Amino acid sequence: MNNDKRSIDGDQIFWGLFLVAVGSILLVGRLGIANPSWMIRHYWPLIVIVIGASKLFHRRTIWGGLWLMTIGGWLQMVTLHIYGFTYGSSWPILLIVLGAGIVLRTIAESARRRDAEKGERHV
Repeated sequence: MNNDKRSIDGDQIFWGLFLVAVGSILLVGRLGIANPSWMIRHYWPLIVIVIGASKLFHRRTIWGGLWLMTIGGWLQMVTLHIYGFTYGSSWPILLIVLGAGIVLRTIAESARRRDAEKGERHV
């Protein structure tokens, strides 16, 4: 009996599904059902969000993934003028999110170190 455990590569599944979605959008355009150029013009920041989401699958790049998703979300809000956001009026939001992210990351890493030290003492 072979006990070779094979894990599923989340990255490959994620990017495979991404390509299926892009292909579907382009096919819908070719069939005349929707206008992909309009969709790309208005929703291109979703690509940044998708790239950030793909990084969430790896523990060492989770903060980079969250940052990319935040920037993509901000770009989407600016592109669609949600709440009247423009590049010039809303960039301080990125400073606020960056500062909050630094604080949260520091707290999370401190808690992780503390848990690791507790584990070493009880061994």
